[in-house]
Amino acid sequence: MQSENLLHINLAHADEAAKRLDIELTDRFFADLEQEEISGGDVHARIIVKASAGNIYKVSISVEGQVIVPCDRCLDPLTIDIDASDTVNIKDGDEEDGDAAEMLYTIKGTSDFDLSWIVYEIIETSLPIQRVHPDGECNSEMLSYITKEEPEQD
Repeated sequence: MQSENLLHINLAHADEAAKRLDIELTDRFFADLEQEEISGGDVHARIIVKASAGNIYKVSISVEGQVIVPCDRCLDPLTIDIDASDTVNIKDGDEEDGDAAEMLYTIKGTSDFDLSWIVYEIIETSLPIQRVHPDGECNSEMLSYITKEEPEQD
């Protein structure tokens, strides 16, 4: 489920070494997630990690680029521009010790965290509800099946 470990990061080292991580997500990233909604894309992800008190990391994620999804009308590939951001809080420790409902947790004893699915969800939720080609750009053969007129009955 991880795309070349691009988004599998050690939060403690990310905060020390590179406060900002810039990562390019390509078709391979979406294929490796084993999901069926987005078939590919070219997305730039910027991740900023800030440590705060109590072993909590505030991770700001912004994504910008294009993804490929099936058109809701004709099912042909459709390229959609995306531009979204979100912030998540991740804490070192076990979830059983947690007190915040909106907190994510690392594996006990490590600061490693895989942000792949979180980044995917940010991208996915930024997509419009209706995903269709502009008028006249849908696959005309497929549309002929949808708009096929019923023969008149006597």
